[in-house]
Amino acid sequence: MTQPYNIDYDPPIPILQVRFSTPEWSLYTDTLLAIVDTGADGTLVPVKYLRAIDATVEGQSGLRSQWGERRTVNLYLVDLEVAELTLQSVWVIGDALSDEVIIGRNVLNRLHLVLNGPILRSEIVGF
Repeated sequence: MTQPYNIDYDPPIPILQVRFSTPEWSLYTDTLLAIVDTGADGTLVPVKYLRAIDATVEGQSGLRSQWGERRTVNLYLVDLEVAELTLQSVWVIGDALSDEVIIGRNVLNRLHLVLNGPILRSEIVGF
């Protein structure tokens, strides 16, 4: 799967098309554009999408932003679809403050992902 970077950002940012699901309920989000963030430890998903698939809070953790602020966040266990691949049992952080999906290293480290900046394209070539 090849995905063009989002050029609404300056500089352009790599993105992937993803869907989240809760297998026990067979509920899926619509396809969402997610920012690829190699500096993020975890994956953040706006709570509204997690509520739409009836995902349940499985625990809590601490989160420290890039500005150093700390807060407690809820953790959810969901499946993630990307490029016709399904990654099962992915921990995500329910983000109540943003509308952006951020794919962090807990997902990226499971993919063979090429970020081709010169042509502004990301490509998943395997997992």
